[in-house]
Amino acid sequence: MYMAPRALPASKRDDAFHVGYATVFGMDILLSWNFKHLANVRREKLIAEINRAAGYPELLRLLSPLEVEDENQD
Repeated sequence: MYMAPRALPASKRDDAFHVGYATVFGMDILLSWNFKHLANVRREKLIAEINRAAGYPELLRLLSPLEVEDENQD
């Protein structure tokens, strides 16, 4: 689903599975150090469009661990 519209390269099948699992199971965020194929704004937009077209309207944020605030810190 994510490879056909070229949201992810065909060689990144594992990344597509991670995005699919996160989408189907209603995750808000998918954390990754993979800035090239996952944790970037362009990919997030493409994946959001694909998800909406497939009936998953909730936005799945693709973020790096550095972008997530630690709620336990003062």
